[in-house]
Amino acid sequence: MNKNPFTLLYGMPPQSIITRNEDIEKIVDSFSNNDNMRTFLITGIRGCGKTVLLRNICQILGSDKKWIIIDVNPQGNIENYIAQKLFSLSKEEKLIDGWEISLNLGYLTLTKGTNEKINDPEIIISDLINKLNKHNKKILLSIDEVNNTPEFKKFVNYYQILIGNGLPVYLLMTAIYENTLDIINDKAMTFLSRAPKIDLNALPLMPIALEYKSVFDVDDETSKEMAKLTNGYAFAYQVLGYLFFERHEKNINDELVKEYEKYLWNNGYNKFWNDATKIEKEFLIGLALSSSGTKEEIIANSSFSQTNYSQYRKRLLDKGLIVSKDYNKLSFVLPRFKEYVLFVKDFE
Repeated sequence: MNKNPFTLLYGMPPQSIITRNEDIEKIVDSFSNNDNMRTFLITGIRGCGKTVLLRNICQILGSDKKWIIIDVNPQGNIENYIAQKLFSLSKEEKLIDGWEISLNLGYLTLTKGTNEKINDPEIIISDLINKLNKHNKKILLSIDEVNNTPEFKKFVNYYQILIGNGLPVYLLMTAIYENTLDIINDKAMTFLSRAPKIDLNALPLMPIALEYKSVFDVDDETSKEMAKLTNGYAFAYQVLGYLFFERHEKNINDELVKEYEKYLWNNGYNKFWNDATKIEKEFLIGLALSSSGTKEEIIANSSFSQTNYSQYRKRLLDKGLIVSKDYNKLSFVLPRFKEYVLFVKDFE
């Protein structure tokens, strides 16, 4: 094998992945066979595999000629972008002979063969979708890493009108936990609070071990040790595999673990830490200093009281940084994150 099958870049489709078949089947089946299921939001912590899952689904549906896949950039004028992509695809299908579209100073104009001019992108989109609908086409709009911006809010309200009119439009999105909460708690987007969500938790360790064993031809003990090092975190699976490949390793050793740990810290964990508030950091330090993860130990290792403990426990659970094994015991979700917290705490 000459090319490294793993990647260090977020969102870059790697050759070696642990496929989330159950989630793929759920979304593909719903979009293909259930007209009442038009929207899905894939959510999870940064680096958990949201983008890879979204692209897998788009690739599967896109292999069927009745589907038109539009990858939407959530930044900028979303409706203008969709209108232009729909026009281009309709033109390729030779469904709109005599129609022309132009963009001037941010304003979109559709000119029909009768010289009728339409300047409203929402009307342009509706007209184009109606044309495509007559040819039994379905349109999937995929948006990676959505945010609660005015442009997105405006688009969501228009999308709701499209599906309310029975047009064959589907929406697949990804968002990190914080942005998901921001979106579904916005009263102007209650529609999305009811949309089905796919919460990407940790990958099971057995498939990770089996994939490592297959790729590297290592023994069972080594593949299991590698899987445990990732803690089921998709990005960590890629990082460890990438380094193992580049270093031509056959066993786990201290030097490899240090390089793996350093990469996670510098290319992911610093971002998580910098995004946390001062009080959230104090909670994480209290947990890192705890040997059991119990409420009593975390409070003893921090300035938290019985009153505000529950509030910040919930906030960090919602952010996906910690997990509750049972109600009274917490642990870190990310591999080597406890070690990271213990290292950086002295700099706070």
